[in-house]
Amino acid sequence: MKLHYHLGIMPALLAGLLVHTPAIAEDRDPGKAIPGQENAQKDIEIKDVSMQLVRPAGHVYAVYFTLTNKGENAHLVTNVSSSSCRTLVGHHSDQESTTGTLNLFTHLSLPANTTLVFPHGGYHLLCLDPDPALKPGQEATFTFSFLGGSSKNVTIPVGEEKAVE
Repeated sequence: MKLHYHLGIMPALLAGLLVHTPAIAEDRDPGKAIPGQENAQKDIEIKDVSMQLVRPAGHVYAVYFTLTNKGENAHLVTNVSSSSCRTLVGHHSDQESTTGTLNLFTHLSLPANTTLVFPHGGYHLLCLDPDPALKPGQEATFTFSFLGGSSKNVTIPVGEEKAVE
């Protein structure tokens, strides 16, 4: 009798599995799913830009700028890149470099209606291993990328050598 009971349960379980439709995860880019992020470049202004050779022996350039978020949504800088610099890292003039500092510009939050300044003597970008053709008087193009997929280009003039770092 127990054998018949198990034989009746098994077909019911199998039928339940066949009728049950599997759950399917939604396939989407989480960066684009956050409201207000798709056009971050329209809210962000990049100004007061400069670039100077600060370590002539090591060919290191410092990049200074001001970021203003004029929008009503916070935005996130996810990357800064330039064909003129093989490596770009965050740096602070008076503090020890840590992983967080080096990667600062890969997860930098820009609150709504806020201005962040990256000046001489504070947090800024370092251009390491620059293009050998880069010289004072030229310009370098930098791309700031934001959460949601938008980006903004800015052209930065290369200034005269100033060993401050």
